[in-house]
Amino acid sequence: MKNIFKLMTVAALCAALAACGDKGKENQPAGKPVVTPEMFSVTANAETGVVIFQFLEASLNPFWTVKDPNNASITFTDRNVTKTFELKGLYSGTLVAFGSAGQSDPVEFNFVVGNSEWDPNLSYTENVLMANTWRPYYIGWWGGEGDEYWDWEDKAPGYLFDDRIVFKKGGAIEWNQAETFKIYDDSDDAVDFTFSGNEKWAYVAEAGKEYIQFSDGGFPGIRGDAGAVNGKYMITNVTANSISLNYYEAENEQWIYVTLAPEDWVEPAPSTDVSVEAAQTALSGKKFEIADLGWWGEGWEYFTVVEEGELPSYMLGDFITFKADGSLLIELSKNDAPVEEGGESVSRIYNDGVKGGEVFSPTGNEKWEVVSDAGVTKVSFSDGGFPLVLAGTGEPGTEFYHFGMDAKWTVNSISEDGIVRLDIFQTFTGEQWLAVCLIPAAE
Repeated sequence: MKNIFKLMTVAALCAALAACGDKGKENQPAGKPVVTPEMFSVTANAETGVVIFQFLEASLNPFWTVKDPNNASITFTDRNVTKTFELKGLYSGTLVAFGSAGQSDPVEFNFVVGNSEWDPNLSYTENVLMANTWRPYYIGWWGGEGDEYWDWEDKAPGYLFDDRIVFKKGGAIEWNQAETFKIYDDSDDAVDFTFSGNEKWAYVAEAGKEYIQFSDGGFPGIRGDAGAVNGKYMITNVTANSISLNYYEAENEQWIYVTLAPEDWVEPAPSTDVSVEAAQTALSGKKFEIADLGWWGEGWEYFTVVEEGELPSYMLGDFITFKADGSLLIELSKNDAPVEEGGESVSRIYNDGVKGGEVFSPTGNEKWEVVSDAGVTKVSFSDGGFPLVLAGTGEPGTEFYHFGMDAKWTVNSISEDGIVRLDIFQTFTGEQWLAVCLIPAAE
């Protein structure tokens, strides 16, 4: 069933407007516009991401601002408009109305794209918890107070990176442990473990702090001491795309925590000063081939041509043209060994998890577009588009099989001789980027 709901504004606004009386009027300029709940609506389909914005007051003009889970914002002034949002998670927004007497104070609203609809009767934290499908991203420890405070953090172990957790409304927990079926135990590291599916969670607010109380065998995939199962975890660092669950290990007099991130969240893009206009100019109407392919992470990098002197032979003779109309022309060489003895030669592409290249044929429907994503210039590929290489696991039927197809690649740099470097963060590794350098093809 589609989760369709209508948001007018938060209950607090209604109470504030009802209670303001003459005192509120004294603090406002005469005639200053006031936005009431009857003036607007935000109607969102959490499943499809389709959101309808309506502003009904004829004497005023709206100015909408919507911030996505990654803090990227869009603004618009339409009185009645439908927009589609793809990124899962919690969206926040403000509405300001303008008229002859000036502008109103901003009115806040929220909506969710993903697992559940926004529930104004629940806390912000509960809505964030239920909005996303989460995965363990960081693990850490902290303790002490004042000058004695200390903390240490690291990426969650690789065997947890494919795990997914959903906090369902009503207290159920949905676990997907992929293929590893392991948890992190603070005394034994990787431990074989399978969740039963009966685990429960409950939100608790006490003395100004927020907690999750687990029950029926519940815990967030990282286990401290014996009391961590069915334990009480303090919630900290709540944002639209991050939440930390802290458990106190009394025997060790320290806290252990796991930071959860949405399943489709990626590391912030590398710093780049490439503008949308520069990327558009560098790519549009031009034909490229691969100059180099590499990987990098914090403090290291490895590029194939630099280190090994050449690319794999099946990548030679492949070309990609970024047509001015937004379509892609992907031309793959067919000089590779046949799949079967005596068969025809085939085309292969580089897919990071496939040894010797993957047999592949483009459809001819691939598209591209330069976009600004949270202030970072990226090339957005769609309809099967990708920049001649894929960053996937190469495991058919899995989520990351063709990772990098129909995805956004960061424009890392554009050299003076026209070489465009595109990077994508391999979320399933949690620690490295794949980079491809495209050089203009010889005429």
